[in-house]
Amino acid sequence: MIRFDSIPIEIQQAMCTPMHRILGPTPLPNDPSKFTGSLYLGSLAAVCEKDLLREHHITHLVQVLDVPWLPISEKDGFSCYRIDILDQASSDLRPHLEDACNYIDRALRGGKSVLVHCQQGISRSASIVIAFLIRNRGMSYDSAYSLVKRERACIKPNAGFVQALQEWEALWRRPPPGRRFTS
Repeated sequence: MIRFDSIPIEIQQAMCTPMHRILGPTPLPNDPSKFTGSLYLGSLAAVCEKDLLREHHITHLVQVLDVPWLPISEKDGFSCYRIDILDQASSDLRPHLEDACNYIDRALRGGKSVLVHCQQGISRSASIVIAFLIRNRGMSYDSAYSLVKRERACIKPNAGFVQALQEWEALWRRPPPGRRFTS
């Protein structure tokens, strides 16, 4: 049996409060995490509360899961983008980053609100949000990670996802061809 007191505090927080507000006042236990504009980060528990999603005007979901069922879908009036991936260091996140960032960007540019979620809002969904901040906000991996971690202390992308995000940063932070950085 796993003892609750042997679990790191960040994981305990994620288990007890499935969603956190990233920007704004102190969160209520069921508030989703809000990033730049209308980008939210949360857990599967957030998606189970349709009224809460509607209260936050969330219309688009990025679901980063490894389960065959989803508690919410297009038939409920939400636009859904699904990424099937295990939360394991050996799982390759890179093939999913471009399309996920494009989906989020299109929705936000259209004035929509997006919730990115995985099982607990710790590794997979946090990695997608970090990738979006790197690509669409020009942030470094460290800056994007710090922003997300500061507001949602329970995030902890697995080692394989961290490596993929650092490679993603190198891809997006390269100078344009023919341009050199000067010291």
